[in-house]
Amino acid sequence: MRNHSLKDTAFLLALLLVAAIATAGVVSVAGAQTADYSTNETVTLTNETEPITVSVVWNETIDDPANTSATVTFYNETEYANDSANATIALEDTIGTDAGNTTELEYNQSDTGLDLDGEYRVVVTGPDSAIESASIEDNSSFLGGVFTGGGNLGDGGMLAGLAVIAVAVIGAAVVLMRD
Repeated sequence: MRNHSLKDTAFLLALLLVAAIATAGVVSVAGAQTADYSTNETVTLTNETEPITVSVVWNETIDDPANTSATVTFYNETEYANDSANATIALEDTIGTDAGNTTELEYNQSDTGLDLDGEYRVVVTGPDSAIESASIEDNSSFLGGVFTGGGNLGDGGMLAGLAVIAVAVIGAAVVLMRD
């Protein structure tokens, strides 16, 4: 058994504190630099999956609702996976704001640019300050969505960072108590 000195414990706690501050700083900077909300999912348009429903939940307060919207873009999935910056856009649409409410649009094979059995990357983007969450759903099941808890993209990263630090502190305490 090894006895840990007060100096060892203080060093470990100081190291964890520095890690916590660094994590909070990195997440804050990343959140401050992110002006757009974004989520994306891969869908295959078939008779079983159509329609593809895109939902946007708008924040209750939007600074300029008349000039605020979200963009829905369907990309060719194969091209998107290889080079997202140069992928072919199959369909692009705009969703207008409805402060405090949810806007849903449906897409299917009758929409220009979408083909039955086509595989697409659906990307929803818009101002982070206006969008609370967005989801992409097909007729067979819920594909995904991102819920930001108030429209701040940094919130999720901050919580994840703090969770990692909490696990590290608990692990360090277990090791110290065991020895």
